[in-house]
Amino acid sequence: MLVQLVIWVFRKVFKISANIPDEVANINEPYLLLANHYGRYDPFIIGDFIKKKPNFVSSDAILRDPIIGRLFKGLGAIPKKKGVRDTQVIRAMKMVIDSGGAIGLFPEATRTWSGVTHYIDPSIAKLAKLLGVPVVTAKMKGAYAFDPRWARPLRRAKVEIDYSIALSKKQLKELNSEEVMKIINTNLEHDDIDYARDQKLVTKSNHRAEYIERILFQCPQCKSFDGFTSANNSFSCNACSYRLEIESSGFFTSNDASIKFDNSRDWFEWQNKNFVKHIESALENPSNKPLFETESMEIHEAVGDGKMIRKGVGKVSFYQDRIEVACLNCKHSLVHSGITSLSPQFKERIELFYKDKAYRFGSTKHQEPGVKWELAINTVWSKTEQSFKLSPYFKHLLVPLEA
Repeated sequence: MLVQLVIWVFRKVFKISANIPDEVANINEPYLLLANHYGRYDPFIIGDFIKKKPNFVSSDAILRDPIIGRLFKGLGAIPKKKGVRDTQVIRAMKMVIDSGGAIGLFPEATRTWSGVTHYIDPSIAKLAKLLGVPVVTAKMKGAYAFDPRWARPLRRAKVEIDYSIALSKKQLKELNSEEVMKIINTNLEHDDIDYARDQKLVTKSNHRAEYIERILFQCPQCKSFDGFTSANNSFSCNACSYRLEIESSGFFTSNDASIKFDNSRDWFEWQNKNFVKHIESALENPSNKPLFETESMEIHEAVGDGKMIRKGVGKVSFYQDRIEVACLNCKHSLVHSGITSLSPQFKERIELFYKDKAYRFGSTKHQEPGVKWELAINTVWSKTEQSFKLSPYFKHLLVPLEA
């Protein structure tokens, strides 16, 4: 009841509304809820409009957090290791459905960096057919202005959620997996950059640019990968004088007439393609020097599903064949072939699994682009016959390397 009260106030303050038919709002049978994924509070917001609350499948990285994790667990979250196929999660979902409950999950497997719906793995259609319950979809619109992945404080911006029963139990029986997948994609695909431009959305905040360096790290002017420094509504390149402002519309502007991108979507895609090529080129020339490294990283470790233990502040270095971790109380060499998954998670900290241990690295300044590390390890994996580990939302960048 307390959570519902808080979320109700939250919805009013941040102007979050829903287009929801009665058959979804008052559904009283087991169902599978699928939604596109933008921000930290999506499970609470999306679930709040439906009378029968779903149990969300959530990254175990979030569940390790002492505050948010406890809240998620209290609401019946089902933990899953990101990037690792886990049959236990499927069994847990089946148990919830068989007991009359509902399941909610984000099939993109991560929050969007650039405001566009990520690739959805076709296995989601097989899961829907296995569970055999109505599939409800929730498409968030305007949420990238409200809670972009890279930001810290929330912003006031208009958000709408379109709900629908995308697939009935009868359809799931009659349609094949490809047909089911097509319907799911149609219901969830969304480009929030185009939506913001068309709707002329306004973002009320004086922190519109802060921490955008978590996703943008290549300068379109000097082409360096040295990253940016942000403050309030502006950010500037660490290697040259290139500086941009983020207007209330959410789009970029600059005194430089040669501005190349006015939005994060186009910039992000351009940068990622370039960075993959950069790593690929570096791999062709054997070297024992790090491809890149970061000082002042908070280093944590955990055994299995145990609690993360802080080891100290140190340096993390990405080499051609390994990641080196060094601080006063720790020293590790994590070879790429032994890393089962690596991705930026809650608060954009880098989380990776290596053999029976979990590691967490986060910049003390909260500015390190974890996505850079995920792109680098994915490029290495694609070149070393480990493509089965690739993040699904980056496969389109690595297809030429797999061919």
